[in-house]
Amino acid sequence: MKAAEIKDKTPVELSAQSRELRQELFNLRLQKATSQLEKPIRLRELRRDIARVETRLSELKRKDALGQVATAFEGVSDFTVAGVAAALRGLVKGGMTRKDVFKTVGGVFNPNLVRVTTRGLAELVQAKGKEKAVASVKAAVNKL
Repeated sequence: MKAAEIKDKTPVELSAQSRELRQELFNLRLQKATSQLEKPIRLRELRRDIARVETRLSELKRKDALGQVATAFEGVSDFTVAGVAAALRGLVKGGMTRKDVFKTVGGVFNPNLVRVTTRGLAELVQAKGKEKAVASVKAAVNKL
């Protein structure tokens, strides 16, 4: 499978394809256990195809999460630490997990990977200023 084939697919198609590839890998492992496997190289190909699909899925999820973060930061009327922290908590209530919020926002504003709380992350974001923070998030979206 080529990377170009994967790049054009939607997340729904990719998750379905991942399920199919995993089912095929399971069947091939059963054949291997019963000594009926004709092409052992197919196991490696399937594992790599699954990795390609899962990588693309995570890229799409990250891009979507960064878009949500940019929208949330643009919507903050008072760009104080409390306002930014409230926006981050709003992302969690809006459907993202807390881990995803920290991973997404921390990847842009916490490059040293220091352990921070929501307030600490809000301080890092607020220190940049509203325009620079939104621009940083949008630049990260464009990199993907």
